[in-house]
This record gives sequence, structure tokens and C-alpha cells, in this order.
Amino acid sequence: LIEAGVDAIHPIQALAAGMDPQNLKNKFGGQVSFCGGVDTQELLPNGTPEQVEAKVKELRTIFPTGLIISPSHEGLQADVPPRNVKALFDEATKIY
Repeated sequence: LIEAGVDAIHPIQALAAGMDPQNLKNKFGGQVSFCGGVDTQELLPNGTPEQVEAKVKELRTIFPTGLIISPSHEGLQADVPPRNVKALFDEATKIY
């Protein structure tokens, strides 16, 4: 994809095989940007706001540039507590 001129990949699907953020950064960092990385299957519906914030901080450490932090692969479902959505976007926007 990179050779074809793709400059951004969406999504980093948090729980999918081969989508570990650190491995993606090590292999493709500087060649392509990424979008995603925040797990919508387990973390957002079942985690705490503090766990969501910690994940965003982890992603920001791995990708200080070249990442749009967002839910990993699909829309937010009804079972995601609003406090976790707020935690995700509050923490993600701190870098901007």
C-alpha cells in the first residue's frame, strides 16, 4: 500500500492480529500515518475512564506524530458509557 502512495491507514484495529501499535510503528513509522487504536470491543464499553486515558497516553507515546487517536474500527455502540467517550476525547485533544 505504501508503494502505491497510500499515506494513511485506518484503522489500527486494537484487538486484531498484526495490529499491535508498537509493531506497526517499528515497521512502518515515518512512511505512513495511522488512525485508530482505541479498543471499541472491550476497553471502551467495559473499562474505566482512567483505563481509556492510559490507553490514549500509551498510543501518544508510541506515535508522538503520525497518529489520529480514535475508536479503532467501528462506530461507538450504545453500550459505551459516555464518561469513557469523554475520557478518550479529552485525553486525545491534550496534544493539540
